Amino acid sequence: MGLFASPSFASTFISDGAFESHASTGRNLLQTKKACPVNFEFLNYTIITSQCKGPQYPPSSCCGAFKEFACPYTDVLNDLTNDCASIMFSYINLYGKYPPGLFANECREGKEGLACPALPPSELADEKNGTASSIGCSCEELENCFDIINHYYQMASSLAMSPLPMDRNLLLTTSTTTPATIISLRMCHSFQEVKQLHTQFVVSGLLGHHPLCARRLLEAYVTMSQIYYAVSIFERIPSPDVFVYNTMIRGLTMGTFPHDSLLLYKEFLLGYLKPDNYTYTFVLKACSRLKALSEGQQVHCQIIKAGIVPDTHIHSSLIHTYANSGSIDDAERILGEFSEENTLAKNAMISGYLSEGHVDKARTVFDNMAGKDAASWSALMTGYTKNGMHAEALVLFQEMMVSNIQPNEAALVSLLSACGQLGTLHQGRWIHAYIDKTGVLMSTKLTTALIDMYAKCGSIECGSELFQKMARRDIVTWGVMISAFAIYGHARKCFQLFEEMLAGGIRPNKVIFVTILSACSHAGCVEEGRLYFSQMEHDFGIKPSMEHYGCMVDLLGRAGLLAEAEELILSMPEKPNSVIWGSLLSACRTHNDLKRGTWAFENLIELEPTSGDRYKLAGLMFANAGEKEEVIKIRKMIQEKEMETTCGSSFIEVEGSVHEFTVRDTVHVKAREIHGMMKGVNNVLETANDFS
Repeated sequence: MGLFASPSFASTFISDGAFESHASTGRNLLQTKKACPVNFEFLNYTIITSQCKGPQYPPSSCCGAFKEFACPYTDVLNDLTNDCASIMFSYINLYGKYPPGLFANECREGKEGLACPALPPSELADEKNGTASSIGCSCEELENCFDIINHYYQMASSLAMSPLPMDRNLLLTTSTTTPATIISLRMCHSFQEVKQLHTQFVVSGLLGHHPLCARRLLEAYVTMSQIYYAVSIFERIPSPDVFVYNTMIRGLTMGTFPHDSLLLYKEFLLGYLKPDNYTYTFVLKACSRLKALSEGQQVHCQIIKAGIVPDTHIHSSLIHTYANSGSIDDAERILGEFSEENTLAKNAMISGYLSEGHVDKARTVFDNMAGKDAASWSALMTGYTKNGMHAEALVLFQEMMVSNIQPNEAALVSLLSACGQLGTLHQGRWIHAYIDKTGVLMSTKLTTALIDMYAKCGSIECGSELFQKMARRDIVTWGVMISAFAIYGHARKCFQLFEEMLAGGIRPNKVIFVTILSACSHAGCVEEGRLYFSQMEHDFGIKPSMEHYGCMVDLLGRAGLLAEAEELILSMPEKPNSVIWGSLLSACRTHNDLKRGTWAFENLIELEPTSGDRYKLAGLMFANAGEKEEVIKIRKMIQEKEMETTCGSSFIEVEGSVHEFTVRDTVHVKAREIHGMMKGVNNVLETANDFS
């Protein structure tokens, strides 16, 4: 069921009734302020964030960067009849996470960074081109702007941290200012802070009276990836406009609800609203994630019929949609529409090729690019990792370092994933140190990737330490940490984390329950497994999938409860897959249950008739039971058919180098030394047995 299909959903949130009938005097209290003529939401803030970094925040760098960014807009920033100043600084803080009042405190007369150049950067650029700019930038103008912003920061920061309901007069200030608490939404660093402000908005009545409040609250929840809360706000906004729809569609698309994003887009069109470039970009991304070729083609047709001139974002989203849906030819055709170098479109094509496994084509596009950016390297690196080419991803990272390109978050996440898959703890630690040294923002996603890497490389203590230090954890973080303890057999720790997650207001998803049930299976916790399997559907409305049934069959089989495992298989709403039959066959071999084992084997070879591993497992079961005739039959079947067998392999890191070992491998560079060592170990063991 989709997010927008449940009428009972929204009743559990604290904003209930916030938009129900209010006195007519309240709705227009703060609507007289002019809209800001500059769209600060989509400006490039890397001018500031790349130069003004914590924890030192050097005043000279910070103020210089701020002036370079703000000088072109001094006229509107110092106009108190609009809210440009508060909007601009809200976005600066959103992207940079700066301490309250940083710029206002540092950029003053007599302090570093205030001295203005004769001409601002924008004017200097115009002068070089032979034109003059009318924009001025004086120290006095900037200082005035600092005074305005400092007021907002001090007021918003104090109110954001207040645990008690606030005075209504503080919230509904005047008709010419935006309430500080609304501005402070963009300064919130945690989900808890947003919820606290949400509560204050409801208690004070601001949520129902100020037209900007619900919009900014919706935006905050989307930014925090708290989609359920975002939906509760969205459903109570009367007559949502294009911005509100775009925000909600973006949240659903970038979260785990791309299907709901398309449903909401349909509602958007039925409301006779006109989509803009942002709408089309977000909807196409949803189509791409769903591999929804038909829907993507329909959106493409709508863009053409509407006479929209696609920008680079729409073009790249179209390429993603077609490529991810398997229509590589259409993606290539769209890429061919560009007559000049377009990095964004080529990055999309690289990702598209890699999503279909065309690694060589992706590398060709990458190698032929004139202007590779961090996203180009990241796209190829991520594609290598997703295609199992983990060693190649690490080699590409070294090339990236030589090219003096700083990896973005996506690249670092892919690299850490590669380290985890290869078990290269040394390389993973080096990347962690690089992140700390270069001041890369430790986002939830990046920290989660570090935790996952440490867990897979055998250093669960380091992963757990990072987890405990995190200020904000999302559902993926909890899943990774629970999975880590499950892998190492710490089932009780998994159960403890699950309860902590519920107490923190995080609802478990299907993946969490797969992890929990897997932990129960490895630890032999039958009763707990039954309980979680029941809770999943009854308490959280999650219908068991094939993976959940597989975990339960494995759990019951390991415990020797083969009759219960058989009963569970027969109760499944769909036919069991090979994993489930394989788990039952393995359990029957362990517990010498030939009847059920034969039943499992017969069903298994129908699904995988050429899997030699399955025949070998059945042969071992019959051999353990002394059924020599059946063993002979199995061997004959293996000889008559062309069987596919999976060779076991493992990785080990020695002195910073990763070595792969495969069954019957004779081409390893140190194969002779390895076999000699193994022979020596066998001799020692045989000698020890002679004396025992």
